[in-house]
Amino acid sequence: MTDYLYVTADVVGAETGGGIVTRNESDALRALGGEATTVLSYPNEPRPWGADDAACRWLLERDLPPKLAHFYSGTFTNAIGILKRRGCKVTYTAAAHDINVSREEHEKLGLPFDYPHLTDPEQWERYVRGYQLADVVICPSTLSKRIMESYGCKNVVVIPHGVDLPSTVKSRPKRFAAAYLGQAGPDKGLRYLLEAWAKLDYKDALLTIAGYGTENLLPLVRQFDSGNVYLRGRVDNVDEVYDACSVLIQPSASEGFGCEVLEALARGRPVICSDGAGAADVISDRRFIVPARNARILAEMIHRVRLGELFMSPEDARAIAMEYPWSRIREWYQYQWRTL
Repeated sequence: MTDYLYVTADVVGAETGGGIVTRNESDALRALGGEATTVLSYPNEPRPWGADDAACRWLLERDLPPKLAHFYSGTFTNAIGILKRRGCKVTYTAAAHDINVSREEHEKLGLPFDYPHLTDPEQWERYVRGYQLADVVICPSTLSKRIMESYGCKNVVVIPHGVDLPSTVKSRPKRFAAAYLGQAGPDKGLRYLLEAWAKLDYKDALLTIAGYGTENLLPLVRQFDSGNVYLRGRVDNVDEVYDACSVLIQPSASEGFGCEVLEALARGRPVICSDGAGAADVISDRRFIVPARNARILAEMIHRVRLGELFMSPEDARAIAMEYPWSRIREWYQYQWRTL
């Protein structure tokens, strides 16, 4: 039986936020257990409980528990229950969103809030119990920590996500260009970014919105009559987005972290970040933090950055990112595991 177990419903190592986090978390666990570490990934199981059922089947085929099991996101309550009954230590990463905000954002876009583990009382109780059973819940931000504590989790610690630092930084473009990089879900606050961009009505600047699903946002662009918007869709090389922008904007209504914030800072770009994104924790210059879901203030902030009234040098941006290399974050995880 393995000594260390890593379980996730994401694709470990995929070029997404979850993929990058799972790769680094599982690497950190392997560094503790070497060949005695097993990684279970269930990205194709039906949600919300398919991955939990698959993990339970795997555990029930084995009698001895691992010394330590770490779970990333997903819904793994029954698997955690099996491990705890067998005396295993369990930690669980939770990049929690504000459920009420998320529901409101779905409704504003006319989308169903179709998450039964969040809306059905019995499934909700099962979902939350998994986190409550864990010895430690690890959150990437103080925002997520507050949410998990409101669910009754007692031992909650904050370990932020990290960033891989590029060796070189390219100069910012001469023409002002703003960018967003990430998925296009309702929680991402893109409706407020497009509304803010429409208010600015720049004729000589470009807003690029890139990431999975962003190519489908044309109806929202038309709703706000936002001009000079490039809906790029999924990108294979994220540096193309960061290098072409003057400022990255993270307008999240609610988000556990937002790895793109650190990625942009590592490339010397300033970031305007909403206080709905957990990554706001890492931005030491609080002038770059805006209230979530407020298009007017977001537009004012973008304009101040363009005029140079609000300035972050490439060196200052990169200095923030250098506080959070993945090598250091992995050490923080390992310290937490060793002290259980």
